[in-house]
Amino acid sequence: MFIVKNDNPGLIVNKQLDKHGWRCSDTAELFFHDCEVEEYDVLGTLHKGFYAIMQNFQNERLVMGSMAMGEAQAAIDTTVDYVKQRDAFGGKLWEKQTVRHKLAELQAKVTAARYMVYGVANKVRLGIEVIKEVSMIKVLCGELVNEVMYTCLQLHGGTGYMTGTEIERLTRDARAQSIGGGATEVMLEEVAKRM
Repeated sequence: MFIVKNDNPGLIVNKQLDKHGWRCSDTAELFFHDCEVEEYDVLGTLHKGFYAIMQNFQNERLVMGSMAMGEAQAAIDTTVDYVKQRDAFGGKLWEKQTVRHKLAELQAKVTAARYMVYGVANKVRLGIEVIKEVSMIKVLCGELVNEVMYTCLQLHGGTGYMTGTEIERLTRDARAQSIGGGATEVMLEEVAKRM
């Protein structure tokens, strides 16, 4: 792994890529043509970059699980506020038992997943190997955040589908949670290999 300064003549930024979500994070195609770096720009041990990235995956996946539950909680909180104010079907949406129960069920799942993240993070702090558990978190939280977003967007109705609303942005951004850092299918294989 190495640092390439943006004024390096061998660095070519081919084009900015337009993403579905995480639009605040620049993503581009990079090309390196006769790109030279100084010895002090090398990160870690020479020829061991792949191993460093693989080692960091556990932390990245744990952080993504945490991010996903933060996003899910924000969606639930936003939706509870919305349905308590939204008039429909002769009253506030919050007055409908099915709406309250669906949000309560999602809150229970998010809280349970958050506590799993806390427990595994503590094991990491203690130096315990947790590849299987981190892979489970990535699956659980990546899929759960999308379940939460689908339901919360649905409860916002047409308003939530409009670009520029908080729930619309949260829903777009959450989609990456089951893809980035190892897709759900890859994580399930990591769990299965350790069963």
